[in-house]
Amino acid sequence: MRLRTRKAERRGPGGASGTLFGALLCLLALVQPHRAAAQSDDGAEYKVKLAFLYNFAQFIQWPADTFSGPSAPLTMCVVGQDPFKGEIGQSLRGRMAAGHPIEIRRLKPNDDPKACQIIFVRAGEKKAAAEMLAALRGSNTLTVGESKGFAQTGGLINLTLDEDKLRFEINLAAAMQTRLKISSKVLALARIVGQGQKP
Repeated sequence: MRLRTRKAERRGPGGASGTLFGALLCLLALVQPHRAAAQSDDGAEYKVKLAFLYNFAQFIQWPADTFSGPSAPLTMCVVGQDPFKGEIGQSLRGRMAAGHPIEIRRLKPNDDPKACQIIFVRAGEKKAAAEMLAALRGSNTLTVGESKGFAQTGGLINLTLDEDKLRFEINLAAAMQTRLKISSKVLALARIVGQGQKP
């Protein structure tokens, strides 16, 4: 895992700007997920979480050999029930990450998790998460969870609620075992957990 250079961060992968990323995350941090989620069956909380996943895709680089070709999709897989259906998932229609179209699908038991660039693990999938994290250790798949202790047990990123605001933590030691390039802007916004924590 390597930090992106300052020059690259000015533009961001896929043409996204660091200013836009920071502004969006500041906006998202103001959302009250427990209130918003009650407004619809889809849950406004997952609109926010999908926005976080999209921004992670913009500010994290995968090795070139991760993709089968330049037009291959960047695949976001979901472990557990998919919360990004309907209008929520449609919000990513036509959007790109690092020049790749974004595709969301549910990860089935017999699917190869290494075929996914991002895996989002639903709360309540602890057994599946443990098996998957063991299988993915050292791979270049970005694992993102939403349950307490996910990052401490080997997941790369965990979305958490802090005073009713959505935040995220990063297991830096796990990230350093991959070839992912994580922007220092992302690390600056995260709570670092596991070995290799910030002083």
